[in-house]
Amino acid sequence: MESTKWSFSSFRSSTAFIAFTVTFAVFTDQFLFAAILPIGPFTLHERLHIPEDKVQFWIAILLAVFGIGCFVTAGPWGWYTDRSTSRRTPFLIGLSILLGATLVLWFSQHIALQILGRALQGFSSLVVWATGLAVLVDTVGCKHIGEYMGYIGIALNMGSLIAPMVGGVVFAQAGYNAVFGVITAVVGLDILFRLIMKEKTPFETTSVAPLQDDLESGSPDTKEKEKIVVTIETISQSSSPSTLDLTNITPSRRHLPSVIRLLNSLRFCVAIWGVFVISCVFSAFQAVLPMAVKTVFGWNSTGSGLIFLPLSLPALLGPIVGRMTDRYGGRWFATAGFVLLGIAVTMLRAVEYNSRSQQVLLCVLLFLCGCCMTLVLMPLAAEVTHGAARLDAKDKEKGIESAGSYGQSYALFNMAWAAGNSVGPVWGGMLLDAAGWNAMALSLGLLGFLSAVPVALCLDGWMFEKKF
Repeated sequence: MESTKWSFSSFRSSTAFIAFTVTFAVFTDQFLFAAILPIGPFTLHERLHIPEDKVQFWIAILLAVFGIGCFVTAGPWGWYTDRSTSRRTPFLIGLSILLGATLVLWFSQHIALQILGRALQGFSSLVVWATGLAVLVDTVGCKHIGEYMGYIGIALNMGSLIAPMVGGVVFAQAGYNAVFGVITAVVGLDILFRLIMKEKTPFETTSVAPLQDDLESGSPDTKEKEKIVVTIETISQSSSPSTLDLTNITPSRRHLPSVIRLLNSLRFCVAIWGVFVISCVFSAFQAVLPMAVKTVFGWNSTGSGLIFLPLSLPALLGPIVGRMTDRYGGRWFATAGFVLLGIAVTMLRAVEYNSRSQQVLLCVLLFLCGCCMTLVLMPLAAEVTHGAARLDAKDKEKGIESAGSYGQSYALFNMAWAAGNSVGPVWGGMLLDAAGWNAMALSLGLLGFLSAVPVALCLDGWMFEKKF
C-alpha cells in the first residue's frame, strides 16, 4: 500500500507529468480561444444580431480585447508568481478565471458580455503562460528548455489546429451549445491534471554555466559577465561567506525590479520583439482567414476551421527545432524563419479568386508560414528563459537576495504575445476592410523582413562581438 502511494506521489511530481500538465494547459488555453474563431462570423450575426457589414470589425475587436486582457495583467501577475511560495497556487487560481470566461462566452447574448468574456479569457491565458512556463523551467532547467518549448509549441499549434476544426464541424452538425459542451469537457480535463500535479522543488538553474556559454559566444554584456566570473573565483578563495564585501552593491541596483533589468538587455528586448511579431502575424491570420475563405471560396464553418490545418501542422517539428536551438543557438534559425515568413506572407497576394489551384496555393503558403513560425518561436522562447537565468545568476553571485525572475520573464513574453494578439487582428481585419487582401499581406510580409535584421544582429549576443 505504501509502495502504491509512493508510486502515485512520484508520478504526480515526475518531470514527464508536470511537462504534460503545463503543455495541456497551453493546449486548453488555445483550444478555448480558437474553437470560437470559425463560428464567429455566423454567431455574431445570427445570435448577437450584429449587421453583416460590421462582423469583421467586431471579430477584430474581440480578439484585440483578449490581447489587452493579457497585457494589462501580465506585469503584476509575473511579480506575484515569482513571490508566491508555490507555483501551483497561482496556476490553480487561473482555473476559476478560465471557467468563468468559458461560462460568460457561452451564455452571453450581448456584445458587451462577449467583450468581458474575452478579457477574462486573456487573463486566464496569462496565468498559463507566466506561471505554467515558470513551473516548466523549475522542473527541467535552462539547458533543456528549448526542447520542452518545442512541446509547448506543439500544444499551442494543435490547439489552433484542432479547435477550429472541431468548432466548425460541431457547430455545423450540432449547433452553438454543442461547441461549448466540447470546450467545457477540455477545461474539465485541464482542471483534473492541474489538481493532480505536484510541483518539484525549483530546479537549480542559476548556475555559472549560462554565463560562461555567453562569454564564449559573445554578447553586449561581456565585460559585466567577466566581472562576475572574477567574483566567483574570489568567493572560492574566501575562508567563509561572511568575508564577502557587498558594500559596492548600491540600493538602487539591489532593489531594481527584475522586469526593468530584463528590459535593459538588448538581446532580451529583441527576443520580445520577435515574439510580438509572430503573435501579430498569427493572430492576424486568425482574424481574417475565416472571413476570407467564406468570401473568396464560399466555404462554410467547416472549411473555415480546416484552413488552419496547414498553418498548424509544422508545429510537430517544434521539439526537433528546440533541441537544435539548445545545441547550436537560435540566431540563424530565427533569422531564416523571419526571412522566409516575409516571402510566404507577401506571396499570399497571389490568392485572388475561387479555383482549385488558388485553394491549393493558399494551403501551401500557409504551411510555409507555419514552418517559419516554428523556426522562429523556439529560439525566441529559449532566449527569454536564458535572459532570466543570466539575471538570477548575477544576483546570486553578487549576494543579492532575489525571488527569481522566471515569472516576470515569462510575463514579458506573454505581454509581447498579448500585444501581438491585440494589434494583429486590428491590423489584419481593418486593413483588409479598408485596403484589401493584397495590402494586408504586403504589410505583414514587410514586418517579417524587417524583423530579421535585429534578430540576426542580437539574438544569442551581439553578432560582431569576438573573443580573441
